[in-house]
Amino acid sequence: MKTRYDNVTVNRDRHGKLRARYRKAGEKAFYLDTLPDQPGFEKELADKREAPRDSELRHTPGSVNDLLTRYYKAADFAAKGTAETRKGRRGILESFREGYGNDRVTDFSFEHIEALLLAKTEKKKADSGRTVGGQVAARKLRKELRRLFAYAKKLKWIQTNPVEEAEKIGKAKLSGYYPWTEDDIAQYQARHKFGTKARLALEILLWTGQRRGDGRMFGPKHVIDGKINYQAAKTGSDLWLPVASDLRRAIDAMPSVGIQTYIVTDYGKPFTNVGFGNKMREWCDQAGLPLCTAHGLRKAIGRRMAQMRSTDEEMMAVGGWRTASQVRTYTDSVNQEDLAKATIDRLDSRYSVKKGPEND
Repeated sequence: MKTRYDNVTVNRDRHGKLRARYRKAGEKAFYLDTLPDQPGFEKELADKREAPRDSELRHTPGSVNDLLTRYYKAADFAAKGTAETRKGRRGILESFREGYGNDRVTDFSFEHIEALLLAKTEKKKADSGRTVGGQVAARKLRKELRRLFAYAKKLKWIQTNPVEEAEKIGKAKLSGYYPWTEDDIAQYQARHKFGTKARLALEILLWTGQRRGDGRMFGPKHVIDGKINYQAAKTGSDLWLPVASDLRRAIDAMPSVGIQTYIVTDYGKPFTNVGFGNKMREWCDQAGLPLCTAHGLRKAIGRRMAQMRSTDEEMMAVGGWRTASQVRTYTDSVNQEDLAKATIDRLDSRYSVKKGPEND
């Protein structure tokens, strides 16, 4: 049977004893000595996932397996980003290893890279029922492969990076997550009232601008003397924010909240990153909003600030963005719309046919 831990199931063995098993594509399956939610389970799971795989101990020199083993241990990978981002990056690379682990690194040309990226753009249904692939997935894969083959070049295994020479997938700029409109927000709020986890989740993400991973861990310890203080996991930014009125209402309206986090599962535990994303997907679907996601609310607060003509520095202070170029994603579209309206209004006033009997 499934558990609240991703890729962990619990079943009875032939002796009738409950056994926990971890199984995920691209990783070695293993049994655990402790069961989920028992003391020491999470540490045992983490330790066994980090243990060297048989494929890492016995691989062909110069192969993708060989390169990945070296890469994971190098500062090029291990010293960059948070543990959460490295976990995501490793998952992408492990899916690449699954199909090409035994291939020699020197055998990859830009044509091979283009072909596998094009294949990645095709959306498919996985055995779990999840939709995998697509342009965003291809873009993420290209980014990680570019870094991986750059390390191979650093090792002097190759002279040129085939990913750099490959054409980028798709001509159009990918806009990423769908940004919630004011109508979307109102529709969600109409479906999920104050006093529900769904409403609390929305108000936390909407009024703090946190990413999904930070929002799920937001709790009482982050509210100090009536102010919000948290450290963004992705950038390390230490942020202080006032508590917005609707956010305070959402917290106060809850019958109960978690001790560590405001939002908890039905078992009273903090959500996992994936689990929280799936739950937001469920809540959005219940509200009739199939395009909306948790991360799209971060875009919504960015859009709101841009429409209010907030400065780049003000937006960076709220959202934790490090550079002005990062906030231009939100300001450019708003500026274009407002400038276009002002210009067309002037053109309309000057050049439109004047109303009169002869023009009616």
